[in-house]
Amino acid sequence: AVLGFGALKPSPPKEKLSAKDVRTLYAALLTHVEKGGPNHLHSRRLYYYAPPFAEAAGASPHVVQAAALLHDATKEDGAGEPKERFCTHGEQGAELTSKVIAELGKSRDFNERATAAVREHMGPCGFNWSWLSRRFMTKFCGRSFPKPESLEAKVLYDVDMLDLMTVDGVVKVAELRQKNPEFGKEPLEDSVRSGSDSAWKSVNDAKQTLITDKARECGGDLAAHTKAFVDGLDFSKVKDIAALKAAAADYLAAKPLPA
Repeated sequence: AVLGFGALKPSPPKEKLSAKDVRTLYAALLTHVEKGGPNHLHSRRLYYYAPPFAEAAGASPHVVQAAALLHDATKEDGAGEPKERFCTHGEQGAELTSKVIAELGKSRDFNERATAAVREHMGPCGFNWSWLSRRFMTKFCGRSFPKPESLEAKVLYDVDMLDLMTVDGVVKVAELRQKNPEFGKEPLEDSVRSGSDSAWKSVNDAKQTLITDKARECGGDLAAHTKAFVDGLDFSKVKDIAALKAAAADYLAAKPLPA
């Protein structure tokens, strides 16, 4: 059970998000995150990624989209210090998701699935034997996280990881590491590719933990596409986040994401 709701049902709900519902969810997201910031743009990308992966897995795309818009909302203004917010934003985000979706008037099943997906989206977790290191969330937070159980939770986890594996995902992780005092000041190159918890290590962590068949099929091509970007960066010229964003835009204009 999730936040007092009943057990998950085997068939996904048929309810859809209306345009008004999406506006409400989007407004809730922007109440909690900086407009145009990394968490805003990341959540918006997941909203658009969700439908084909959800349909392939037999999950409700509308549940996944609702969860996608709110899954990282409490990272920026949740309860606690920055590290506590970072490490508990799954639980805090689940509470927010339950409240917002209840206000939309969706069924208990829809609410439960979206709430569970947010609560279970944390990761990647466990041990990365390729790097002989615990995966980032487990390592940084010093705790384990619940495994995605429902189809919707698995799809949200996968699109979250796939976005982490993109060029935009690398920029997002690097920007967060450069701005967040909990990580300590480090050279940009360490944040992007050479540090023990770099954005590139996150790409590897994510690829190893993908769950659904379509996400796994996508992961190999996506990792290769991002590796070419990371390997091509000249950090004697790319010295700050603005320059990294410009380099990413140039790369994606010349080499769009794999289909």
